[in-house]
Amino acid sequence: MNFVNKRGHFRVEILVPVKWQVLNEEETEKVKNGTGSSLFRQEGLPGPIEEFLEQASPGSKEEQLYRSLQLLNNKLDFIIDQLLSRSIDGTLNRDDIIEISASGLKLRTTENIDIGAFLKINLIMPGTFQYQLELIVEVLRIEERSDGFIIAARIICIDDDAQDSIVKTVFQKQRMDIRRLKSSQEDNNGG
Repeated sequence: MNFVNKRGHFRVEILVPVKWQVLNEEETEKVKNGTGSSLFRQEGLPGPIEEFLEQASPGSKEEQLYRSLQLLNNKLDFIIDQLLSRSIDGTLNRDDIIEISASGLKLRTTENIDIGAFLKINLIMPGTFQYQLELIVEVLRIEERSDGFIIAARIICIDDDAQDSIVKTVFQKQRMDIRRLKSSQEDNNGG
C-alpha cells in the first residue's frame, strides 16, 4: 500500500498540553497585517545565553554547556509563567493538542470556536531546547464530538526556532512509532 502525503509537512498523533486564547480585533489585525509575531512574549529579544551560544564553536563543550543552561532557563521560565498565570490570568483555556505538524494542528477542547478565528497558542514541547512555544493559528474546521470539539487549525505565525522544535518532535515521534510497530510485528511473527 502506497501512502501519499498530500500535506507539506508530516504530522503525528501526540498529546501536548496547551493554553490558548482567541485573539481580539486589534490582535487579529496585527496578524492579518503580517505583524503577528509582535504578540509573542519573547519577540525578537535574544537573552544573554543566546548571545553566548552564537559565539560558541559548534560542537564544543562550551556550546553544550550553553545549550544546557538555555534548556534549564526555558524550563524555569515555564514554571514561573505557570505559577503566575494560575493566579492572574483567567482568560486562557487549557486543553490538549492531539495532532501536530510544522504547518498545522488539531486541538481537543470543550469550547466552541468560530471557523476563521485566530488563536494564540502556548504549548510545551518536551525534549526540545525551546521547550515552551508560542504560535498563532487560524481555525479551518470544527468537528463536534460528544465530549467537545476537535479544532483543525493552520499555523500562520511561528518563529523559526519554534517550527524547528515541532519538526524535531514530529520526527522523534515518527521514529518511536515505527520502532513500536516493528517490535509489535516481530512479536506477532514469533521473531
